[in-house]
Amino acid sequence: MKFIFTCAASALLLLTMATSTASAQQKQLDSLRRVLTLPIADTTRIHTLYDIANAFYKLGQTDSTGRYLSHLLQRSRQLNYQPGLGDYNRLQGALHMHRGLYREALVYYQAAITNYNKAAMPKATAQVYNNMGWLYKMMGDSQHVLSLTKQGLGYVQQAIAINQRFRPSTPLVDNYINAGILYEDLGQPELGRSYFLKAIAINDQVGAPPADYRVLFNNLGKNYHVTGQYRLAIGYLQQALAINLSMKKLSSLAHNYRNLASAYRGLKQPDSAVYFAEKALAAVRSAKESPLTSSVYGELALSHAAAGHYQKAYEAVAKHKQVEDSLMTLDKTRLIAQLQGQYESQQANTMATIKANLELAKTREIALVEAQKARAIALIQAEKTRRIAQIEATAEVEKTRAVADIQTKYETQKKSHRIAQLDQHNQQRAQQIKYMTAGLGVLLVLVSGLIVQYSTIRQTNRRLSVQNGIITTNSQQLISQADQLRVLMKELHHRVKNNLAIVSSLLKLQLNRLDDEKAIQAVRVGQQRVEAMSLIHQRLYQTDQLTTVNMAEYLDDLANSLIRAYGYQREAFDLQLNVDLPELDVDMAIPLGLIVNELATNSFKYAYQTSRRPLLRIELQQHQQKGQTGITLEVQDNGPGIADWPQLSRRDSFGKRLIMSLSEQLDGKGEWLQQNGTLFRLSIQHTRLAAA
Repeated sequence: MKFIFTCAASALLLLTMATSTASAQQKQLDSLRRVLTLPIADTTRIHTLYDIANAFYKLGQTDSTGRYLSHLLQRSRQLNYQPGLGDYNRLQGALHMHRGLYREALVYYQAAITNYNKAAMPKATAQVYNNMGWLYKMMGDSQHVLSLTKQGLGYVQQAIAINQRFRPSTPLVDNYINAGILYEDLGQPELGRSYFLKAIAINDQVGAPPADYRVLFNNLGKNYHVTGQYRLAIGYLQQALAINLSMKKLSSLAHNYRNLASAYRGLKQPDSAVYFAEKALAAVRSAKESPLTSSVYGELALSHAAAGHYQKAYEAVAKHKQVEDSLMTLDKTRLIAQLQGQYESQQANTMATIKANLELAKTREIALVEAQKARAIALIQAEKTRRIAQIEATAEVEKTRAVADIQTKYETQKKSHRIAQLDQHNQQRAQQIKYMTAGLGVLLVLVSGLIVQYSTIRQTNRRLSVQNGIITTNSQQLISQADQLRVLMKELHHRVKNNLAIVSSLLKLQLNRLDDEKAIQAVRVGQQRVEAMSLIHQRLYQTDQLTTVNMAEYLDDLANSLIRAYGYQREAFDLQLNVDLPELDVDMAIPLGLIVNELATNSFKYAYQTSRRPLLRIELQQHQQKGQTGITLEVQDNGPGIADWPQLSRRDSFGKRLIMSLSEQLDGKGEWLQQNGTLFRLSIQHTRLAAA
C-alpha cells in the first residue's frame, strides 16, 4: 500500500508540474503578443515575432509557429534584415529536423549561416553549427552510419573554435555537451567525459545557476554508467534529479529515473532499480514521448526480471515491443510520405523538362523550315530579276541594231524591215513567257516540298507525345511496385527479428528460474544462437539490401555482443577481424554466422581460462584453387588447444555436430588445427559460391 501511495503521489506531482509549466509559458506568450500591439521599431517587431514563434515551437504548436514565422519572413525581406532572415532559417531548420525532414533542415541551416555571416554575427553562426552537429547525429542514428556522426562532430568543433574567441563563453557549455555525446556515440566515452568536465568548469567560472548543471550531471551519470562506475553514476544522477524536480522538467526526470534504475541494477540492487523504473514510467506518461516510453519499458522489464518478478517483466517486454512497433510504423509512414513527395516533385520536374524539350525541338524545326523556305524564295526572286534584266538588255541591243538598220535602209526596205522587226519582237515575248513559266514551276515544286515536310514534322510530334505518355505510365507502375515490394520485405525481416527477440527475451527470463549450471549454460548458448540469427534480419530491414548481408559489419556486431555477454571489456580483448567479402546472400550468411557463433562461444567457455589477453581472430577471404574462386572461413583463439576443449573433444557434442552439419549444408570442408591455440578452417568451393 505504501508503494502504491508513493507512485500515485509521484504521478500527481508530475501532473501538477506539467500544468504549472504550461501556464508559465502561456503567460510569456501573452506578454509577447501585447508587445506587438505597441508602436515599436521594425527590427524590434521582427525579434518579437521570432520570440513568439520560438515559444510556440517549444510548446509543440507547429501551426502557430509557422504562422508567426511567415510574418517574420515577410518583414525581414522588406527590410533586407539579415539577422531576421537568419533567425527564420534557423527555426525552420529546427522544425524540419523535429519532423524528420533532415535534408530540408540542412538547407535551412546553411541559409541561416549565410545570413549571419552577412550580418557579421559569429556567435549566431556558431549556434547554427552546433545545431547542424546535432542534425548529423540524428541522421547517423537513423541510418546507422558512423561517418555522418563524425561529420556532425566536425560542425560542433567549428562552433567550439568560434566561441573560444569570446571568454568566458557560456555557449561553449552547449558545444561541449554535444561534443561529449557525439564522442560517446563514436565509442570514446573517456574523451566524451573530458568535454562534460570542461563544461562544468565554465559554469563554475561564470557562477552559473543550478539549472545549467542538470543536463551535464545527467550526461556524466550516463557516462560513468557506460564504463561500469555505477556509484559515481548514481551520485551525478541524483544531483541532476534534484535540479529537474525543482524545474519541473518531465522528460529530463524520466531520463534520470530510468538511468538510476539501470545503475542500481548494475549494483545488484533490484528493489531500488524497480522503484526508479516505476517512477520513470510515471514521468514518461506525463511527458508523452513515445521514443522515451520504449526505453523506459525496456528498463522496467530488466529491473523486474532482476528482482524475480517474471510476470511483470514479461508484461513490460510486451509493452516495449508494442511501443517499438508503433514507432517503427510511424517512421515508415513518415519515410513513405517523404519519398512520395520527393517522387512527385521529381516527376513534375521530369515532365516539365520533357515538354520544354519537345516545344524547343518543335520551334527549332519550324524555324529551320521557315528559314529554308525564305532562302529558296529569295533565290527564285533573284534568279527571276536577273533573267528579266538579261532579257531586257538583249532586247534593247537588238532594238537599237534594228533601228539603225531601218534608218539606213528605210527608203528601200521599209516594209520588209517592219515585218522582220515585228517578228523578232514576238519571238522575244514568247521567250520571256517561257522563262517565267519555268520559274513558276520550280517555285511550285519547292512550296509542295515544304508542305510535305511540315506535315511529316507534325505527325512525328504526335507519335512522340503518345510514346512519352506510355513510357511515363509504365515507369510509374514499375516504381510503385518496387517500392511496395521493398516495404513488404523490410516488414517481413522486421517481424522475424521481433519474433527472434521475443524468443531471446523469454530464454533470458527462463535463465533466472534454473539452478542447474549445465542447464543454464545450455539455455544461454541457445539464446546466443537466436541472437546471431536475429542480427541478420535486423541488418536486412535497416538497409535497402533485402537479400544480402554486409559480413564485415555483421561479424563485428556478433563478436562484440559475445564479448559483452561473457563479461569482457572491449579494450582488454584482442579481436582481429579481416573480411574481404563485402556482402553475401542471406542463405549463406546465416549458416556462416551460426558457425562463427558456435566456435567463438566455445573459445569464450574453454580457451581463455589462463590467457592474460584473450585473442579471437575471424577471417573470411576469397581463395583461388585450380582456376576457381571460393571462400575460406578461419576462427582462431590463443587458448591451450583442442585437447583441452571439452566441447570439441566429445564426438557426440551438439556444438560439433551443428558445426559439421552447417559446413555440409554449405558444401564446405571443415577441419580443426593446433596452431598457437585452436584453429578451425572451413573451405567452400566454387560451385557453392556461385549459388550464393
